[in-house]
Amino acid sequence: MKQSKQILKRIIDLAMLVLLPLLMAEILTGQEIHEWLGTGMLVLFLAHHFLNLGWWKSFLKGKYTPSRTFSTALDLLLLLDMIALCVSGIMMSGFVFRFLHIKGGMILARQLHLFASHWGLILMSAHLGMHIELFMGMGRRLFHLTEKSAARTCFLRLAAAALAVYGIYAFIVQHMTDYLFLQTHFVMFDETKTAAVYFAETAAMMSLFAAAAYYINKLLCRIGKKSGKKQANGHGLKAIAILVPVFVCILVAAGLNLPSQGEPWQGSQAEPSEGGSANRKENTADSFAQSLGDNTEEKEQAPDGDSSQQAVTVEDGFVLVHGGSFAMGSPEDEPWRSADETQHTVTVSDFYISPYEVRQSEYVQIMGENSSNFNGDDLPVENVSWLDAVMFCNALSERENLTPAYTVDGGTVTWDRSAGGYRLPTEAEWEYACRAGTVTPFNTETSISPEESNYYGHYPYEIEDNYFSQENLSTKPGEYRQTTVAVDSFSPNAWGLYNMHGNVSEWVWDYYGEYNASGDTDPTGPETGTRRVYRGGGWNDFAKNMRSAYRAAMPEDQGSFNLGIRLVRNAVNGTGTIISAQTDKETGVGGKVLIAYFSWGGNTRGIAEEIQSQTGADLFEIELVTPYSDDYNTVLDQAQHDQNIQARPEIKNQVEDFGQYDTVILGYPNWWASIPMPIASFLEEYDFSGKTIIPFCSHGGGRFGQSLTAIAKLAPDAVMGEPLSVHYSGGGSLPDDIAAWLETNDISTK
Repeated sequence: MKQSKQILKRIIDLAMLVLLPLLMAEILTGQEIHEWLGTGMLVLFLAHHFLNLGWWKSFLKGKYTPSRTFSTALDLLLLLDMIALCVSGIMMSGFVFRFLHIKGGMILARQLHLFASHWGLILMSAHLGMHIELFMGMGRRLFHLTEKSAARTCFLRLAAAALAVYGIYAFIVQHMTDYLFLQTHFVMFDETKTAAVYFAETAAMMSLFAAAAYYINKLLCRIGKKSGKKQANGHGLKAIAILVPVFVCILVAAGLNLPSQGEPWQGSQAEPSEGGSANRKENTADSFAQSLGDNTEEKEQAPDGDSSQQAVTVEDGFVLVHGGSFAMGSPEDEPWRSADETQHTVTVSDFYISPYEVRQSEYVQIMGENSSNFNGDDLPVENVSWLDAVMFCNALSERENLTPAYTVDGGTVTWDRSAGGYRLPTEAEWEYACRAGTVTPFNTETSISPEESNYYGHYPYEIEDNYFSQENLSTKPGEYRQTTVAVDSFSPNAWGLYNMHGNVSEWVWDYYGEYNASGDTDPTGPETGTRRVYRGGGWNDFAKNMRSAYRAAMPEDQGSFNLGIRLVRNAVNGTGTIISAQTDKETGVGGKVLIAYFSWGGNTRGIAEEIQSQTGADLFEIELVTPYSDDYNTVLDQAQHDQNIQARPEIKNQVEDFGQYDTVILGYPNWWASIPMPIASFLEEYDFSGKTIIPFCSHGGGRFGQSLTAIAKLAPDAVMGEPLSVHYSGGGSLPDDIAAWLETNDISTK
């Protein structure tokens, strides 16, 4: 009986080892088969521990040698890892455990599953290495190899060494460290490899870690024998009690990369991450005038012969851009273009533009304050409104004894086009300078990479269409820095301008509105409006929202943690003045509050219910006639498809007497760095004129993405309140966070 039990245990162990590489290849098996294989692994895991109850009974007995301590710590880590895999797998299940109807925490479960599966490969392989002599003994008995053979031993050792070397190679080419420390949020699979090659690489890595554990254990056994000291029963247990939790905490902190308060890391970071620092220039100017005015050397770049690619010079720290005509907007076949990017010919006159975004040190010297979310003298100032930017331009002009470009009178800003002071670029000037003669989506003329720009590097251009298999992507996912970097990071564009794509978006002069498709010379946008345009994309934007033609918009009195300033000056004196006045938006006072939300995974629903419990406001869930799939992978594909074609899914329920509400608290998950399309359907179905929209958004690291811009464009006659971003479901601080947010927006609570 005892021998049969041992054989059964070894069969189960071998079955789990065979299942492991199959489970690592979900893209080859498909999700349904993957789930059934995972369920089989769960059954085997439970059977394994049932057959090894004796291990638990002896856990507190006997002496803990170095070898036993190492083995026990390894077993406990493997147990924790398998529990994490089982729980996260059941949470995400779209087939086997679908009947449980689990909704909340899907994204977190996916990250945990990705993390635990790759560590599980290492831990289970190491577990095999600790028992390799048992399997070798079974093999010798199976093949009747009772006599020792030096030649056979030599051959096996050489084969094991070759496998280990191949395992190191596989570890590198499969970018295992990215998975072990969650530097990527999805599994990369090179479809040029055959399934046989993939499984061979996985088997080689398993052999590598099995061999490592085997020889570590042998070394510990020798240490234990040489010491010749009898160890007290509790010493090893104490080591395990300390080492296992410490190791787990280190892995969680370094690997999961999940901030404790539900926000991306924040803090003082004057130096950019690797990849940006290589191209930085040293600039330690002590004053704004010094940083702009010390460079009086003129540099000229020869034009390429195209009328749109003019020579540029550097004068007094600013780049002189010679004007010309160019195609503003995007062609209809540009992936992920928006309907408001109608391509048309525009002519701009010569102008000076700063090669850098305004630094925090520069802003503080002029304005005496700094509201930036990230702190660092050489980092770009952000979290400034358009009105703040206008006031900064005037204050800097006065300090430099230049004629201010703007006059501010209440809600009206007048631009004197003949003034020589600092100002914001027009939308046309900004795009002309950004493109630097290019006609491609990015001025790099290729799909911009995280090594060339600071953005949400996990989501390069066109990742939405290639999320699960990246062989068609010209740029693979890379680093997401989660912070701004120094303004002189990375290489400049062809005209010497840094960070026109990414880092922080940049305010421009224009009100948001439709282009004059007939073309224009030095266009300045509509004279009135409700939203100001900003361009370029920021550190938390997807690449699609950093395209040269992409247009974002926000009320002029609001700022954002990814929105800053770039200055220009006249090179040719303009004529006349432009009076720009924000369209009055009267809002109701004392009316009712509606909480309207769309939720798929449950996070947004939980936030909405907490808001309702604090306010007593009416609650309305946006539901669809044809709901999205319950399967996470499928809904990712559906969401990106709907965004790409700007679909408007039909809503099955209606808000009764929508006119009675003056304030709509609008909730949604961040899907592909924007709103889910059911939110677009909702915004277009009702009249939001005179109402206040207060957005809240659940996210996995990208905060609002460009969702606020999407809302601003779809509801131009509504007032935008202060938004709230919640990391996943918000955690234990959610009630307090919501209470503070409601107070900021003057929303009454119970």
